[in-house]
Amino acid sequence: MFDNYIIEIDDKAAGILIRAGSGFAFHALEGRFATLEGRTFPDAVAAERAARKIRRAPAAQLARAW
Repeated sequence: MFDNYIIEIDDKAAGILIRAGSGFAFHALEGRFATLEGRTFPDAVAAERAARKIRRAPAAQLARAW
């Protein structure tokens, strides 16, 4: 199993996952995914699912999340 992963959404890097104990910490590479910064996921699939959910959200909804 790897210790680091790059999460790509629509062929663009959204973030990097770094091993953090038994899970992975998300580090955003694009502002749109900043709400996931530092969040820990059990695996790369869960992190990608969360990033895809943000990608599908309207920009106005993301602005309220700040």
